Amino acid sequence: MDPRATPTPPAPLAQMRILVAAIMGGLVMFGVVTFLAVGADGYPPTWAAAGLGALAVAAHLTVEAVGYRVPAMAPGTRPEDAAAAGLAAYRSALVLRFALCEAVAIIALIGTFVLEPQTAMTYLVGGTFALALLAWHAWPSERTTRRLEQQLDRDGGRSGLADALSGHQPGNALL
Repeated sequence: MDPRATPTPPAPLAQMRILVAAIMGGLVMFGVVTFLAVGADGYPPTWAAAGLGALAVAAHLTVEAVGYRVPAMAPGTRPEDAAAAGLAAYRSALVLRFALCEAVAIIALIGTFVLEPQTAMTYLVGGTFALALLAWHAWPSERTTRRLEQQLDRDGGRSGLADALSGHQPGNALL
């Protein structure tokens, strides 16, 4: 490889997967730190674990209701402009979905230090729910890409989102 050559940046899909993987890894690290800080002796109160489960269900339903909403692409939009707008919409919707899913882990982290007994098991419950939600809603997959692309293209415009995420010119490749 020529040392003067500029490395090619990863495709937007790879960039987003790296971001989401780092965020998910951060939640795991919160669990490790929580375990080291308070230990894992005892279990959270049943009502707290049930509350975290209910919060996870509420987060899932909220993400389903608003986390995939993006503005429709106008018919006749130039492919380059449509791809750029589609990527921007994907990124903003991804951040929204991420924030809603991660809220479960943040509440569980707070509960770990506020509830008695103070145990990392409280965070384990909420963190597990949050990771499952992130894997389903935030991980940039073909399923989430298609869902957003359908929303973008609902008024007859063509976003070329799958192509743009893979780093290809619109119309040349799919995920």
